[in-house]
Amino acid sequence: AVAKKAIYEDREEIVVFFIRGSDTLQETKAINAVGALDLEDASEEELEREGLVPYFIGPLNEKFKFVIDEELRDEENLICGGNKKDYHYVGFDFKTLKNPKYADLIEVKEGDRCPKCGGELIKTRGIEVGHIFQLGERYSEPLNATFLDENGKAKPFVMGTYGIGVSRLVAVIIEQHHDDKGCIWTKTTAPYLLDIVVSDPKNGEQLEFAENLYNKLKNENKEVIIDDRKERFGFKMKDFELIGFPYALIVGKGLKDGIVQLVDRKTLEKEDIPIDKLDEKIAEIFD
Repeated sequence: AVAKKAIYEDREEIVVFFIRGSDTLQETKAINAVGALDLEDASEEELEREGLVPYFIGPLNEKFKFVIDEELRDEENLICGGNKKDYHYVGFDFKTLKNPKYADLIEVKEGDRCPKCGGELIKTRGIEVGHIFQLGERYSEPLNATFLDENGKAKPFVMGTYGIGVSRLVAVIIEQHHDDKGCIWTKTTAPYLLDIVVSDPKNGEQLEFAENLYNKLKNENKEVIIDDRKERFGFKMKDFELIGFPYALIVGKGLKDGIVQLVDRKTLEKEDIPIDKLDEKIAEIFD
């Protein structure tokens, strides 16, 4: 038995939820089962004031409100609290109760069977990126927020709230796509697909080539960025690996021989690209 204090708009009451000892009460399910705004743990003093015996609460007591987990509906020969200190009932059957209330109350577990297909549940860790709260008429009724139906009759709105955590999406993507060097953005989520890295900004030929390529791609509405900072080349490559743009195009010493270098952030593989093949390679990247 799990005793909770149910919080309503105008009152509070003690509610007891009967579940297996090996199960865990799922609080949202429990809140929905009793139509409460929230649930709080009930103290031993609060239970005793209601005539309940902490740790020995059983369903053979009509003085309090209780809800039974749906999985116990057809169970037999159960052990439950005897509503007296150090006493339990053995061989109890919920079917002997008059009009008991059942609801789905427990958290799912690895290996639970699907009620539809019988398949086993596999649990994996995840991050909540969105949620829906079904508010129903909980707020529209007291606020008298109504609409006219097809018969011209005023009815309260059925409300819901819907949220997507955009910042959480970033965390999810990085959690799935990273290495010990930093982020690895996918092509569909990267702020820029290509980072043009100028090896030596003091070299006029390298800087001019990189800027011309950058401006050309920007005019074609390509997602490209240029790193022409007056920093060490190794420092700029560390930033590329940390930030995680999908590709870096290095304009360096090879330019005098008609070669630039493409780096794949995911694999860190490097490929020398002849200048006359560069447009073709860039088209592949932005395909």
